[in-house]
Amino acid sequence: MTKDSQKINRRQALRGAGFAGIGAFAAGVTPASAQGADSARPLAGKAAIVTGARNNMGRAFAVELARMGADVAIHYHRAETRDQAEETAQLVREAGGRAVLSQGDLGDSANVTALYDAAEQAFGGVDIAVNTAGTIIKKPVAEFTDADFERLQNDNVATMFYSMREAARRLRDGGRIINVGTSLTAGTAPGYAGYAGTKAPVEEFTRILARELGERRITVNTIAPGPIDTPFFHAAETPQTVAYAAGLSTEGRLGAVEDLVPQVAFLAHPDSQWVNGQNLFINGGYLTR
Repeated sequence: MTKDSQKINRRQALRGAGFAGIGAFAAGVTPASAQGADSARPLAGKAAIVTGARNNMGRAFAVELARMGADVAIHYHRAETRDQAEETAQLVREAGGRAVLSQGDLGDSANVTALYDAAEQAFGGVDIAVNTAGTIIKKPVAEFTDADFERLQNDNVATMFYSMREAARRLRDGGRIINVGTSLTAGTAPGYAGYAGTKAPVEEFTRILARELGERRITVNTIAPGPIDTPFFHAAETPQTVAYAAGLSTEGRLGAVEDLVPQVAFLAHPDSQWVNGQNLFINGGYLTR
């Protein structure tokens, strides 16, 4: 066999193992998740909560977790967006998972309690919490109103902390907490002080909670996207600033939700146990640290 054919065969073996098994195959061992008949659905029997799951990245994460075998509790903020949350629920069911909906402002801890209650009542427990809910307000610091700042504190800090606190209390051993931060903590972007400043605490919440839950084998990690091609990003931008942001990545484009999904799938996977307390930048080289 030639060296080239050996390389091709090795690449085929790695692809067949899936992204989560690559490290194990490189070490010459087969990951536990690849040994059973259900390796295509490694989260079978697990239950997940995804906040902010009515559309955009939250919807994509919910559907991917369902494809991996999990049942999913779908959180949405405003009652008038229930139809979008129902669409996410239908996609979850089509992917093979059960779905339950829960609505409310997660800056109110009572709504967080209700969300976790709904998941436990529907599925018997919770194993995975994916925290995506958040808000962007882009304007210079000098133009911020008290109401602007209070809204960001509520939507970006309180919602994250309350859900992480409830997850710490309720997740079954071996669970996963996956938070969505921002790459803006690695750089400076005028107009984003309020947003980046209220997303920054998630990194510290993540590091310390990972330590606190380590004995229970619950991992806590944050993904930190760069600009993603969604209405959430475009609502705060102009065509000129979008073009500028796209040009900062190594590929000259905005990120896509599809660029984030494999990273969340990896962190939710049983084989990701040794990745813990991390802030993972996913931005195509937009910003690095």
